[in-house]
Amino acid sequence: MQFCYGDKNHVRILEEAEFWKRQEAEHTVVIRELASNLEEEFQEKLKAEYESLSSIEATIAQYIERLARINYIITPELEDQIIDLIEFTLCQSENFVALLSNMMKESREINDNVVVSVVVSHIIRESQYYIGIAKAYLTYVNYR
Repeated sequence: MQFCYGDKNHVRILEEAEFWKRQEAEHTVVIRELASNLEEEFQEKLKAEYESLSSIEATIAQYIERLARINYIITPELEDQIIDLIEFTLCQSENFVALLSNMMKESREINDNVVVSVVVSHIIRESQYYIGIAKAYLTYVNYR
């Protein structure tokens, strides 16, 4: 994400967050489908992650719709809400990466399946990309 959008940076970060939360939710499904013998503990955790990620994606979409209705005028109160939301999505992505990293260490199904291992490693890198974007945005809003 470029930070040349001025007041629209808040809209852009919401668009990024919406996209990446959808991606992360879809990734939970990809892993469960590819790792058909994944341990029950990890199956359940991925299902819970799917619900959480989908829920926050819907919340972000509501913010984007709200902004469109108010002609993208962002009050200080709304800006604070957006910042809080992005902080939440950042923590959520960090927890998702931690779950996947733990699965890489502990799951026999992942360790015994090269394809699944490569896919999970790729998914981790993608979530780390979003983490970088979210951290950059939060740094930007705290230092302007």
